[in-house]
Amino acid sequence: MLSASRKLLTVREAAAALRVSKPTIYRWIASGDLPAVRYGKPRPDGDIRRGGAIRIPESAVTAYFDEALTTSEVA
Repeated sequence: MLSASRKLLTVREAAAALRVSKPTIYRWIASGDLPAVRYGKPRPDGDIRRGGAIRIPESAVTAYFDEALTTSEVA
């Protein structure tokens, strides 16, 4: 079981926290910019959709937000 410090957010919650759209979160996960955990039952062969659920550590969302603030202040 995860400790309270390892809270996991849904894609919707992460998008709301970062004030971006859900597709943006999916792109950041696919590019490796935002770490995520995928779990659950995979889809059958031939199904083009990915299986399972995606969760993002709250600490990763906070770190991404802090980095975005630091980068925007420099520019």
